[in-house]
Amino acid sequence: MGRGGKPRSVFFVLGMYLFLGLMNGMMLLTFQLDVFTYTVILHSMTFFVVGMAITAESGDILFNVNESDVLVHRPIHPRTFLLAKSLNLIAFALMLAAALNLFPTFFGLAARGARMWFPLVHVISVTLLCIFCASAVVCTYGLVIKFLDREKFDNFAAWSQVGMSIIFIGGYQVVPRLLQRFEELTFEPYARYLSPLPPAWFAGIDSWVAGDLPFADALVLVVCGLVFTAGLVYVAIGKLAPSYGEGLTRLSEGRSRTAKPARVRSRSTSIRNPILRWWLRDPIERWAFRLAAVYMRRDRDIKLRLYPSLSIFLVFPLITLLDRNRGVFSAFMPLMTIWMLGTMPISALETLRMSSHYAAADIFAVAPLSSAAPVFHGVRKAIIYYLLVPSVCIAGVLIAYLAPGGRESLLLALPGLIAIPTLSLLPGLAEEYLPLSRPPARGEQSSRNMVLMFLTMFAMLGVVGVSWLAWSLGYLWALVAIELVVVSLLHWIINRAIRNRSLVRTDGDFPTFGRRQLQ
Repeated sequence: MGRGGKPRSVFFVLGMYLFLGLMNGMMLLTFQLDVFTYTVILHSMTFFVVGMAITAESGDILFNVNESDVLVHRPIHPRTFLLAKSLNLIAFALMLAAALNLFPTFFGLAARGARMWFPLVHVISVTLLCIFCASAVVCTYGLVIKFLDREKFDNFAAWSQVGMSIIFIGGYQVVPRLLQRFEELTFEPYARYLSPLPPAWFAGIDSWVAGDLPFADALVLVVCGLVFTAGLVYVAIGKLAPSYGEGLTRLSEGRSRTAKPARVRSRSTSIRNPILRWWLRDPIERWAFRLAAVYMRRDRDIKLRLYPSLSIFLVFPLITLLDRNRGVFSAFMPLMTIWMLGTMPISALETLRMSSHYAAADIFAVAPLSSAAPVFHGVRKAIIYYLLVPSVCIAGVLIAYLAPGGRESLLLALPGLIAIPTLSLLPGLAEEYLPLSRPPARGEQSSRNMVLMFLTMFAMLGVVGVSWLAWSLGYLWALVAIELVVVSLLHWIINRAIRNRSLVRTDGDFPTFGRRQLQ
């Protein structure tokens, strides 16, 4: 919430989706598509956005343990409790879907065969799509929580969201590429074969009621959309509500259970890896590094927000393999992959800024820290060590052995790799960075990620363009030498600015300690 009590982060995200919907709608108008093809693409885009949003928010909405401490012991029927949670999830999805479809809904009147009541029908089909996505997620977690204990559930929830994110991202990337393989940019002749794809179900409703898709082709799609949506709602609310209530009770009780005897570990606080010992000479950086590593491995809320959001960095290099037969693949694949990896540290740093244990950030108010710089660098180095370096190695193997250009194409990635460590300093340059110090707020992480990712995107696009030009002219190594000098200077300037800024302890940074001090 902002100072006026308005959710500024959500407004920012909705504004970005409005702009994205406007651009996509204008682009689709240029192809003069029929109603069915137009709505298949539109519902695929909505399915991706809504699916990712629900995947990211379902953990905090459905399984908030702190909320369970207040509500579970009250006489609330599990079906009522689950229905309220599901409506919360659907309402959030509808906000995003409405922003994304506002302009394309009216642009659809220009599609071939569209009737004047197309906007009304499309609003209904988008609502059904949001209900389907929310019900599918609720059913999945209702089944999981029925059979798994707290620890196994936490791990399964985190990695299942990664899997769902990969499916959503992969589906959104595959559909446009499949579209290019069909004759005259139309899906209508193949409508009956698209019944396994949920976006096609709701596109069938649009094109049958407000388009010219034959009834025989639309019947299977319409029946699948209505039957599967109604079935998932019935199973989620009617059948899984008791197990959901029991599972929440187990999760809340699991916090007070007696801990299992742990192995006796060495009291040594030294790091055995000589490279890490040299890299983490500052003790504050070293302990911030360990704190971030522990939260990335063990904390459910961090894993639910971090790993699904990073799945796009795994999917994008794999999706580009679909274009490997094109002539430009060998040149642009390493450039685009490194461009995507350049935003990874920023996205992970913004994720680790928030935590459900944010009240423990009062420690920063009493710790003798003159600056937040060593804490920021410790977290940043943990992300580079545990996330960025493995991702770069995997991307390098894919490029070297799968790209037509072979290992020579890896040279194009060098300028981008050199720029990534300096770009990762941006979150600490804008303001003081204190990890795990802010409560999770719906939309805040997305809005911050978008701003910083746009800054990184423009910077990396400049590096990509210059790298391509230098490679074409034969001056790539000269560019690398010049970039090393420039980036080293920028890194030193930004790093010095971060270290010289004193840590200001304000009420907003420390929600518990700060208010007591101000009072």
